Order: sequence, then C-alpha cells, then structure tokens
Amino acid sequence: MPSASDRDLSPPTVPHRDGAVARDRTRIMRGLRLATGLILVAVATCHLLNHAFGVRSIGAMQAASEVLLAPWQTTPGLWLLYGAFITHATLGLMALYRRRHLRMPAAEAWQLALGLCIPLLVIPHAGGIRIGQSIYGLDYNFARVVHAIWDSYVSLARQYSLILVMWVHGCIGLRAWLAAKPWYPRAAAALASLALLVPVLALIGFTNAGLDMTDAVQRDPGLAARLAVGPPGTAAGAHLQAVQHITGLMSWSYVGLVAATFALRFARDWHARRFRAVRIGYPGGRAVTVPLDFTILEASRWAAIPHASVCGGKGRCSTCRVRILEGANELPPPADIESRTLARIGHPLNVRLACQVRPTGDVRVEPLVRASDTALSGAVRFEAAAAGGAEMEVAALFVDLRESTRLAAGRLPYDTLFIFDRYIQVITSAVRHNRGHVTSIAGDGVMAMFIDSPGKTAQFARDAFAAALDLWQGIDALNREIAAELRQPLRIGIGLHVGPAVVGTIAAAGLSSLQFLGDTGNLAAKFQSETRRLDCTLVVSARALALVAPVGAERRAVPLTLAGERELQVVTMRAPDELQRLLAQAMT
Repeated sequence: MPSASDRDLSPPTVPHRDGAVARDRTRIMRGLRLATGLILVAVATCHLLNHAFGVRSIGAMQAASEVLLAPWQTTPGLWLLYGAFITHATLGLMALYRRRHLRMPAAEAWQLALGLCIPLLVIPHAGGIRIGQSIYGLDYNFARVVHAIWDSYVSLARQYSLILVMWVHGCIGLRAWLAAKPWYPRAAAALASLALLVPVLALIGFTNAGLDMTDAVQRDPGLAARLAVGPPGTAAGAHLQAVQHITGLMSWSYVGLVAATFALRFARDWHARRFRAVRIGYPGGRAVTVPLDFTILEASRWAAIPHASVCGGKGRCSTCRVRILEGANELPPPADIESRTLARIGHPLNVRLACQVRPTGDVRVEPLVRASDTALSGAVRFEAAAAGGAEMEVAALFVDLRESTRLAAGRLPYDTLFIFDRYIQVITSAVRHNRGHVTSIAGDGVMAMFIDSPGKTAQFARDAFAAALDLWQGIDALNREIAAELRQPLRIGIGLHVGPAVVGTIAAAGLSSLQFLGDTGNLAAKFQSETRRLDCTLVVSARALALVAPVGAERRAVPLTLAGERELQVVTMRAPDELQRLLAQAMT
C-alpha cells in the first residue's frame, strides 16, 4: 500500500526530458503499488470475513468460501492475486532500497516492518496450500486446514500473527492514501470502526472453529487421522514433506532478498559518500556529508538534526526554509513548486526551501524556523502538522453576537447562561444540519467549516450559505421566543469566505476535533468584524458568492480593504430575505 514515505522516493530534479521520464516512472510505480495494494486488501478482507463465519461452524466457513473465496481460486483470480502479491512485494523492496534514510515517523516504520514480515507468514500457509493442491494434488478443505493449524503451536501462532500483521499493514497504507481525500475526515470514524470490527470478528470466528475442532477430535479419536493431509508413511505424507521443503526454500530466499536489499543500500550509501557526496554545514559548526541526490531536508533528517517541515516535504509550506550562507551558486534554480511558495512569502534574499533544493556542491545553511528536538509532555498536536495534513477548499463561516457584554449587565449569571446557551444551540444546529463542522466556540464567537467533496461541485459553498440563512432565521425566531427576557433583540454579524486551508484533527484525552488553518478563516472573521461598520448582518466574499450564484455576483460586489490585506471584493446583505432570494435563484 502507499505510504507517506513515498515522498522520500522522488527522483532528483533532472532537467528537461530526463527529469520528466523519471517523474513519469515514479508516478507509474506509485500507481502500481496502490493498485496491487488494493487488490491484496480486497483478498485479505474476503479471507477475514470468511473466517468470521467460524462463529457458526466450520461448515459455515466452507459454504461462505464458495462466495467469498471462489473468485480468487479461478485462473484469472489466481493470476491477479499472485501477480499483485509479487509486484507489491517487489515494489516494496525497491522502495526500501531507494529510501535515502531509514529515519521515519512511527506509522511508516510500523508499515515497513509489518510489510517485510508478511511474506514470511504467508508463504508457509497460503503458499503451502497452493503448491500442495496444484503440484501434488493434496486435498485441502476448511476442516483439514483448521485441524492442521490447531494441531501445531507454531502454525497457530503464525496464523494469528498473519491476520493481525497483514490487516494492520493494509490499514496503515489505506489511511495514507485516503487521508488526502476531502471526505475522509467525515468518514474516518466509520472507517476506523470497520477496521477494528473485521479482524475482531475474524479472530473470534477462527478461534471458535478451532475450539470446535479440538472438541470433535477429543470425542472421536479417529477423526484426527482422517483429517490429516499427509499421514506419515504414505505418498501423501511424502508429498507434504516436499511441500514443506519448497516453502522453506521460498522463505529463506525471501530472507536473502531482504538482506541483499539492505546490503545494496549500505554499498550505495558508502559509494555515494566516498565518491559522490556533498557537505552541508549547519549553525554551531556541525556538518553533514550526504549523497549527491539528497535534499537539504533529507540531510537534516538523515543526521537527526531538528528541522521543521509541517507539510511533510511537499513544498506546500515554508517552514523548512533555510538561508544559504555559502555555496548559493552550487544550487539549481527553484522549480515550479518552490517558486510558487517562495513567491507567497515575498522571495526573501538567499532563502530556499530545504525540502526542494538538492545541492550539487558544498553549502552552508541556516534553518529559519526553529524545530524543537524534544517532545513536550502532555502537549496536544495538530494532526495535520504531525502527519502532513490535507490541503483542500473550504468555506469558513464566522458568527459573532453583537453587544454581548450588555446582555450580561444586570442579569443573574445563570439567566445570562440560559440566553447564551440558546444562542449557541441555534448557531451550531444550523451548521451541523447543513453538513458543516463547528471548529471553535470562543465566548459568543463561533467558527464553522464546510469541506469540498469530490463530484459535488460547489456543494460545500451552498451548504455554508444555507447554514448562514438557517442561523439568521433561527436568531430571529429566538428573539420572538424569548422576547420577554430581552431588553433588545439579539443581533449577530456573519462573515463567509471560500479558500484553501489545511484540514486536520486535534486530539486530547481520547477526544478529537476537526480543525482548519489558513487565511480563509481569518478573512471570514475579519468580514464579520466589518458588518457593524458597513451596517449589515452578512459580509461574503465575491469569490464565495460566485460559487452559488455565478450570474450577478460581480455586479453586486463592492471593494473592501482590510488592514494588512489587499483589496477584496465583497457583497453585503442586511436582511435574511436577500439571502433567501439568492439561494432560491441558485436552485432554479
């Protein structure tokens, strides 16, 4: 399966056609790795679901296999299965060889270690059954397989390990692939539940089948002999020994391939440091010698030098930027990705992105964003900063209650709490009813986010506008409902903007909340603060309005200049009827 480590496998920046060929080759390999991984996950899922039927009986497992496993036993299914397994394993060893260093996040390390273990667990089980059936004609059914596994502590431990190792490895790869999907945050809880439920049911079913088999053998002493695949002293017994000999050779051959991969890595790195190396100097007199194709960020990680990189080395942030103190002429010019990011921070003098630049000669650098080399005890981290996050289009909606301090004046604290609680209920209910996420509540200010979804053009923006209308009308209804409690009606300000943001979760004490970072939320909050000056309730960017009402959006827009911002085009609305008419027109 794909992993976040794939970014360490990208080819060095090579000019013109050679670079394009290298990038195409990398894309093809990643595509193959993903496709073969998905096939293997599908096969594993079918097998685990089949194991779950052991809760009923071994006969139920045999019957279920006619539906769940039969497609993989056909000639096309076997070609697809074994082709995917061999291709995925080969690509995994190639990826291991191509990695420039083995320092990686814990999830990547677990995925790599578990992936290397899988063939050692699969070959004696699945390989032995397939070789025994295809070459020697041995008769395997579920009763015989279950008996053979439960008759040996080694086989039993290997089977349990295979279920867990294979499934965890696949789930880590699936998560690395799905994390960047805009719909993933909403589906993460359901997917996590499935990821836990499937192996648990499989383990329960397999255990129950084994216990049933053990009881049956104890009741009928002759059953064990009848279920033996290859009794000693028979032709079938000799064939079984041959199968075990072949699978043993296959397992040792695989161990040799893994050992050879590590040996080749060592030889390559030694040769690169000896004959094709560059020297990168850091503050404090520290220097690192690395192979020629390393980026500065890879050199920092390889030498365990703390170096910030929030986006994971993809060139989408500037936290890894360094000032080039010496050797600037030894650096290739910035490529497109680096140029765009440097342009957004004003093209500072002698500053480059460490994740993108690959020195061709000795350089001395100074990281400009300090990274802590120690983890703070009890600290809460933004998941997007720890794992790279997902950058996507979002609609930010910010709502604030005007003159809220006057609301509390002269009231008992719990009377004030009652009104604030009703206000918060109206706002949050409108957001969630329209598929939004409440990301923060600070006093009477509420920030909400609506996430773009593939295949649903601008639906997230329409949801944000619908939520704005619902909460606007909800506040008017609340004013009528509790009029006797209010000296003057509640008044709100609303800001709405659409733009890019990094979306992730913050987890603490077992609870997690979806959050987003970027200028989009800041602008929505600033729009809300301008509603008082502009004598309106809603300020929405023309960009957001154009997504739901393309016709006439520019005609209604007026310029607005915020402190520290360029001039922006916005649309103001004073009554909910204006917004209601706009949404009605957008639906026609």
